[in-house]
Formats: sequence, C-alpha cells, structure tokens
Amino acid sequence: MKAFLDENFILETKTAQILYHSYAKKMPIFDFHNHLSPLEIFENKSLGNLANAWLDHDHYKWRAMRAAGVPEELITGHIRKDGSVKSDEERGGKKAVEKADYERYLAFVKTLQGCVGNPLYHWSHLELQRYFGITEALTENNAKKIWDKCNELLANPDYAPRGLLTKLGVKILCTTDDPLDDLQYHKRLAMEWHDVKVLPSFRPDLAINAESPDFPSYISRLQTVTGVKIRNIRDMIQAFATRMDYFKSIGSLVSDHSLENDFYLPASEKDVDYIFTKAWLGKKLSTEELARYKGYVLIELGKLYAEKGFVMQLHIGALRDQNSAMLELSGKNIGEDSLADFNYAAQLGAVLNGIYSACPNAKTIVYNLNPKDNEALATMAANFRNCIFGPAWWFNDHKDGIEEQIRVFARTSVLGSYVGMLTDSRSFLSYPRHEYFRRILCNFIGNLVENGEYPDDESILGKMVEDISFNNAVKFFS
Repeated sequence: MKAFLDENFILETKTAQILYHSYAKKMPIFDFHNHLSPLEIFENKSLGNLANAWLDHDHYKWRAMRAAGVPEELITGHIRKDGSVKSDEERGGKKAVEKADYERYLAFVKTLQGCVGNPLYHWSHLELQRYFGITEALTENNAKKIWDKCNELLANPDYAPRGLLTKLGVKILCTTDDPLDDLQYHKRLAMEWHDVKVLPSFRPDLAINAESPDFPSYISRLQTVTGVKIRNIRDMIQAFATRMDYFKSIGSLVSDHSLENDFYLPASEKDVDYIFTKAWLGKKLSTEELARYKGYVLIELGKLYAEKGFVMQLHIGALRDQNSAMLELSGKNIGEDSLADFNYAAQLGAVLNGIYSACPNAKTIVYNLNPKDNEALATMAANFRNCIFGPAWWFNDHKDGIEEQIRVFARTSVLGSYVGMLTDSRSFLSYPRHEYFRRILCNFIGNLVENGEYPDDESILGKMVEDISFNNAVKFFS
C-alpha cells in the first residue's frame, strides 16, 4: 500500500517519477486564467486565519459543505451579496468572529473527511503540505492542532498574498477584469513589485449579454469612459477597441468570454444595429435576436483581439444561478452553478470561421464545462491554426477529468504543444493545482512509455514536460 500523498503521489511508474521530479516540479507557473483580486495582491494584507484563507472566497469548498448539509451561516453567512467579507463589527465583534471562524473551519474539516474521490481532498492536503509543511491527514481529532499551526504561519508577512504566490513559483498570472476597470492596482503592482507579473484579462461579458437588465447602463458607462459617441454597433466595437489599447498598455495578453447559451446565428450589421438599439432601450430580445447579436459581436471582437495581439478565451457551458433562493440570499458565484447541456459545435465553428477567415493570425483557447463536448471542441480547435482545446476547467479539473482531457488532446492534436493548466480560482492557496496537473500529465506519459507505446527518451520527454508545464504558455501568450 502506498503512503498517503507521498512524494510519488499519482506517479505510478519510474518514468513518471523521473519526469515529474527532474523536469515538471522545477518549472515556474503561468496561471493564465484566475479570479484573484489585484487589490488584495497590492495591499498584501494578512489573509487572517485558516478559515479566511480557505473559505472566504472558495466556492468549490462552499459547494461541498452545502452538499454535506452544513448550515448556510457557516458557509456564506460572513459574505455580503456583492462578494465582500463583512466586518468584525457586523459579525458581532472580534471574539464572536474568532468563534464563528473556527466553527466554519471545523464544519469544512468534517465535510472534507467525507470527500473520498473529490479533488478537494487532494487539493486541500496539498495546500497543507506545500504552504504549511503539514503532512498528516486533516481530521476532527487533529483539527485544532493544525488550525493553530496554520494560523501562526498566516500571521507571518511571508504568508500574505505576495509571499504565497512566490512560495510556489508563480511568475505570471492573469486576473479577470471588466473592460471599464481603471486597472489602478495592476499599474501600481507593475511599478513596485517585480517578482510576479500580475496582468489583467479583458472580459466584456456585460456587453455580450444584451439580455441583462444592466446592459443599457453598461453601454452608457462605456460611452462615458471612452469618450466615443455610441450610435450603433460599430461605435460600440470602436469604443471597446480603445479599451483594448488601454488594457494592452498595462500588459494584458488575454481576453475572456463566458458563453452560457446559444451564441451564434448569421446576421448583417444592419440586423445587429437594430437589435443593439432595442437592447439599449431596455426592450426584451428574442432568443434568435440574442444569438445574432452575440455571434456578430464575438466575431468583431475576435478580429480586434487578433489585430491587437490578445489571445481570445471562450469558456462555454456553465448553467449559472440555478437556485434563485440562494441567489437572493447570498448573491452570485457561491457554488450554485452546474453544467449546461446544449449543442453548440456548429455555432462555435461559425464564430471561429468568422474570426480566422479575416485574421489567420488569431489565437484562441476553447474550454468546455460539459465533458460530453470534449471531442467536439478538441476536433474543432484542430481546424484552425493557433486554436487550442483548453485545459480541464471547473467541474472537470479533477483527476479523471484532467486525464480524459489530456487523452483527448493527445489523440486529436499534438500533446507537445499543449499550454498547461490554470487555477480558475479566487483563492491564494490554490496553486498546488498546477502540481496536481503536472503529476497527472507525467503519469499519463510515463504509462505510455512503460507500455511500449512511446520511446524511453528522457531528453525528448523531459523537454516536452517542461514545455507543457510552462514554456508553451509563455510562447503562445506572448
């Protein structure tokens, strides 16, 4: 029997162990999609106690606790609907907060004990090992001892956000940012902190989602911020072009879109002008009108991204905010989302064709949330140069999901060109997920080698693992 989470965790063969320990382990991290707060990185304040560090923003953990029957007060009771954390005064004072935070932590410990087969169990214990040097399994029996040790370390300035990022070798990370953000904290970080590049990502979801009640006010704000008089769809695209230039000046490399329902039907500029005007007036759009609008805007923005050197990321297939009572109680991004199940291969092909026909130098990454779409997206991406089937995302970033994504990529494309992993996380303790991915990658390759399916050439394999872990992403996003 293998020891729990030992140095050869997941690495089943000698080849896998060599590839991980000699090549993958030493590589830096390029996290090209996450939801970390640039403000928190800039302020570099202590994360507080282990409940704060683990549970203040992590909807993966919230979802598991809810599934285990933990009362909502111990999950998101300390969070305002806008996602910010309530003050000590709002929560009854310092002593009440300390007691409540330990109760939250203990509720998660009890939940974690039952998470056999859930990636949270591996992630959480890797976090305890890599950040805090704790190698024993967390249980109710040792929970207080581990709580005290972690809290003692978290009080150290080296365990503030910047120290946690550098501790695991993060070199570049891309946050997720609205195009109208002034990016002041990215600018200030670039001037004063050079250990990690903290770069913004251009995510114009509010402009794509013309069905949103916030759409009219957002377009008005876009007009104010850019100084572009917006009279039609062409003006809106031009206003976004000015914001892309601003993001680029701050170092931005990527854009990002979340596509959650039908997003393409053929449309002329005249059609979309009418739909755009209707949406700006706050009128209800039909499903067909929304698909025509979204497809047109995605293609036009995709052309601009190619022109300005951005990689376009498309995250497809989340079914968000399904529990309306929880949405009303605690707000968005609390772990109440699931997999959508709609067929979009033809729509995606049309959008990519519209972009690449005009801009053959475009770069895109496509991600699916529903694993049934793995083969469709992988083969679709291979139709276009510099279009990549992206890493296992969100509900797929567990051991089985990562293995399957690697297998699909390998059999439909060139595994040596793969761009590695991302965290998609709001937690500063999430970076062992890159190690998790690298171990799974090395194990996949190691098994092929030891089954006689690929030559045992360490120089080729070692370089391939280093490239997938870091180098390919740097090259692709450059």
